[in-house]
Amino acid sequence: MSAQPNIRFRAAGLLQRENRILFQRNKKGDAWVLPGGQVEVGETSAEAIEREFQEELGLRIRVSRLICIIENFNAYEYDGLHEVGMYYMVTSDEEVPVNDSAFKGMDASVELTFKWISMDELDQHKLYPRALKGLLKNMPNEVKHYINND
Repeated sequence: MSAQPNIRFRAAGLLQRENRILFQRNKKGDAWVLPGGQVEVGETSAEAIEREFQEELGLRIRVSRLICIIENFNAYEYDGLHEVGMYYMVTSDEEVPVNDSAFKGMDASVELTFKWISMDELDQHKLYPRALKGLLKNMPNEVKHYINND
């Protein structure tokens, strides 16, 4: 795929329950990503994650710690798309149903699908950025910086 050269600043949250991780996919996508979205001007990356979880899932979350920064060249297989992503561990005291069924997000204009994926099934799914799979299997105790080329 080809795109105009473009830099994006994305923030994403790792929400884990019952040995499963919550992922999202857009209607045109064939891969799963951690929930989040573009950081808006004047907003911190942590605020962006809190806003995205609220808008898409109606869920109030708390950012607990920064896990990693991923500089992703040709993100999502789009030539020229350079995404800088801040990945955080997040928590929520609110009930979140955990099951095998995919479900739609609240914002119909974005049309995101969400799914809880078991840690044991990560290899069966296409995840972006590709560096994410290794990170999730070997969670670092300190902030890591990855250079990735999808």
